Amino acid sequence: MDMRITLHLVRHGRTLWNEERRYLGHEDQGILVEGRQQLLPLRERFCTKQFVRIYCSDLLRCRQTLNVILPDSTKSAIPDDEDPGRFIPGVEYDPRLRELDFGAWEGNIYEDLKSDISYRRWIDNPAEVTPPNGESWEAFCSRIQAFLTGLYLDLKELLHVEEDPDTLVQAEAEAEAEAEAERAGYGCGTQRAELDVLVVTHGGVIRQIAAATLSHTEFWETQVSPGEELKLQLTWDGDRWEGVRLSE
Repeated sequence: MDMRITLHLVRHGRTLWNEERRYLGHEDQGILVEGRQQLLPLRERFCTKQFVRIYCSDLLRCRQTLNVILPDSTKSAIPDDEDPGRFIPGVEYDPRLRELDFGAWEGNIYEDLKSDISYRRWIDNPAEVTPPNGESWEAFCSRIQAFLTGLYLDLKELLHVEEDPDTLVQAEAEAEAEAEAERAGYGCGTQRAELDVLVVTHGGVIRQIAAATLSHTEFWETQVSPGEELKLQLTWDGDRWEGVRLSE
């Protein structure tokens, strides 16, 4: 049976190395105060959103991002440094959602590496070159695909699709009806009954999820700045997710 969801892919807030345009993979940096401020529009956008599942990279910058956009009612909009990266109950913190491990290139900028032949080859075709002491392209893509498959299995179990398929059918029907009402100019201010999933992760992971689910989309075609969202509608066709882009 087909399953359709709206996937909200949020890139973590801006870090110091983002500002300095350094390669930032598994290095566990936090986000800047300015980066937290930039997340406030997402906080407002998500304040009434009900997500059926929330997934987050286990790295600090993503945990901090999630803490800003989905805070407890007792927490301030901008968490202070005494409460860094706290874990929120019910969230799935998944290391498969980490950025590519850049190995020895971590922390470098283009100017540092441009004379390195292996680096230039990696820029041209990352599938053929692995960063020294880093992660291969095959391993990176494999773990992202494993996450996407696991996402389907998780939602299938959550919604009891096999035992009670009407649950999913009703949710999708309500979502489609609400979407039609919004397109017609009605239903402003109402909460859509849809299967929303939130993923807080990294730029490379978002690019790879887009490449894996959107037809005719290459890895480098998708650009999401720190603290911004890419929204996709995904349908499970029996073997994989097939998607359409709902936001740029």
